[in-house]
Amino acid sequence: MIVLTLDQKYETIIRLFDSKKDYKTLNKVKELKVFNNNGKEIFFDLKLNRSGRIYLSLNKKDKEGIRTLGYQLGKRLNHEKVTKVSLDARGFSDVIVYLIEGLLMSNYRFTYKKEEEGEQWESEVSLSNVDHNLILEQANLVNAIFTTRDLVNTPAIDLYPDSYAKKIQELFKDTSVDVEVLGLTEIKALKMEAFLAVNKGADNEPRFVVLKYLPNKEEKEHLTIVGKGVTYDTGGYAIKSAQGMSTMHTDMAGSAVVVGLFKALNDNCVNKNVVGVMALTENMISGKSYKNGDIINSMKGLTIEVGNTDAEGRLTLADALYYAATKLNSEKIIELSTLTGACIVALGTDVAGSISNNDELYQAVFKESLETGESIWRLPIVKPLEDAVKGTFGDLKNSIPGGAGAITAGIFLTHFVEDKPFLHLDIAGVSYGKKRKYYSEGASGFGVKTLYSYIKNK
Repeated sequence: MIVLTLDQKYETIIRLFDSKKDYKTLNKVKELKVFNNNGKEIFFDLKLNRSGRIYLSLNKKDKEGIRTLGYQLGKRLNHEKVTKVSLDARGFSDVIVYLIEGLLMSNYRFTYKKEEEGEQWESEVSLSNVDHNLILEQANLVNAIFTTRDLVNTPAIDLYPDSYAKKIQELFKDTSVDVEVLGLTEIKALKMEAFLAVNKGADNEPRFVVLKYLPNKEEKEHLTIVGKGVTYDTGGYAIKSAQGMSTMHTDMAGSAVVVGLFKALNDNCVNKNVVGVMALTENMISGKSYKNGDIINSMKGLTIEVGNTDAEGRLTLADALYYAATKLNSEKIIELSTLTGACIVALGTDVAGSISNNDELYQAVFKESLETGESIWRLPIVKPLEDAVKGTFGDLKNSIPGGAGAITAGIFLTHFVEDKPFLHLDIAGVSYGKKRKYYSEGASGFGVKTLYSYIKNK
């Protein structure tokens, strides 16, 4: 585990090098032909007592490379059992935050194993010429991302609508975040029939959670963040395969991003008003389940032809988005969801898809994504696909064959935001997967950093 401190001088020293510059010390190291200064390199030159030098080569223009290098450094310090090390950031103040992020990311662990594998080692990295507030903010942000990752990684046997809602209440107890949890009776009173249709086959009742973080009393409006909260998805009567279902405890990743985001905003005392909305349910199979071919109502009153019960997320989001647009004083709405496999086909597992009805909102969030390394790409809204979403017997269709599934899903959602500036992020491919960059296997927490930066800077 990496622990960060300030201004301690230790025998073991980390030396940072700019890969685009040349130094006498660097030339000596390069002569040994063990360190090439290629912008993504670590070299340990340590004695048996673990004292000595650690050389890092950074390319200042490669923020993701620096984050990954920080992650690798953290893992290596633990592996090499380095107890205490000093790092002087002089000359690297413009990029040290990315290295710090990577170091802290190396701390993440999630396991249900009875016995931990290997000894857990603590390595202190003492930083000089670094703003203490920057370290504190980054530590709080990374911890918030860990909260999101823990929630997404938790199996559905332990995380279902009621237990999830209670976890959220406990997390924000005695904080500036107000938590409101609506049960089945309140949800029925709101006539959230699309949301309730998805829940029909489940024994576990749904929960509708609203988070309010409103520190700026002078502002009347706020940004609302909506997250998909399907805690387990069988696909309903459009049933998934066993392999396809094995990771469907992660279908609530959008809502987990909302939770992590609010933790970061609260812990770093960001003076911006934000509200979060989550419709929590399972999509299960029973004799009560909604069926392919059903026509269901929604809170807005629009009727929806159910072409596919595995297109359940947009049904829960339809009511959640309409609630955000009409029951809350939302200035803008941003929504995240593990919505479509089609988005993975289109953009893979490193880029989230986006649909937006507002150029300014998209560009602002896109700008922050370039800084945070959470890649997003906007998909087009075109009239033929808008027409394809229209129903034959009902007002809308929840599933449209023939391709462009990520786009038509996003277009479907725009019908429930009442013309508010709206941004949809499809995080199906990026929220969970194999080990990559500075993420261990499992949940990534994708979205927390970008939305935190957008809210802080907007």
